[in-house]
Amino acid sequence: MTQLDFGYTLLIWALISLFPAAFIRIFNQDPELLAAAVPALQIYFFGFFMMTFQFSGQSVFKSLNKAKLAIFFSLLRKAIIVVPLTLLLPHVAGLGMKVVFLAEPVSNFVGGLACYITMRLTVMPELSAMERAKSAR
Repeated sequence: MTQLDFGYTLLIWALISLFPAAFIRIFNQDPELLAAAVPALQIYFFGFFMMTFQFSGQSVFKSLNKAKLAIFFSLLRKAIIVVPLTLLLPHVAGLGMKVVFLAEPVSNFVGGLACYITMRLTVMPELSAMERAKSAR
């Protein structure tokens, strides 16, 4: 994981968390929409910095010609995690529609960590073996 990725996602998350209304006003000035959109945006972008793990894992998989894993983790985060959560969360404990926005941060945490941990568990042993073979020559 690069520090630049983490810094970028942390900066964007902080800006959106601290100044959500400024970002919404870029597209719409309606006070009612602004009042509804601010909490939704803060929920949706909560945990955005966790995307760093997804970026890192998928970049490594693509770079090492493991495109199937990169595609799988992309689909895992959006299709396998976000879609079911978007459909199920409104019905859990009467939480209503506002919790639909929770699907994104949950997918960032779960999908991002799953991708990164899998990358570390599959790629690091290969790299270590290559390093040992190289130093044995």
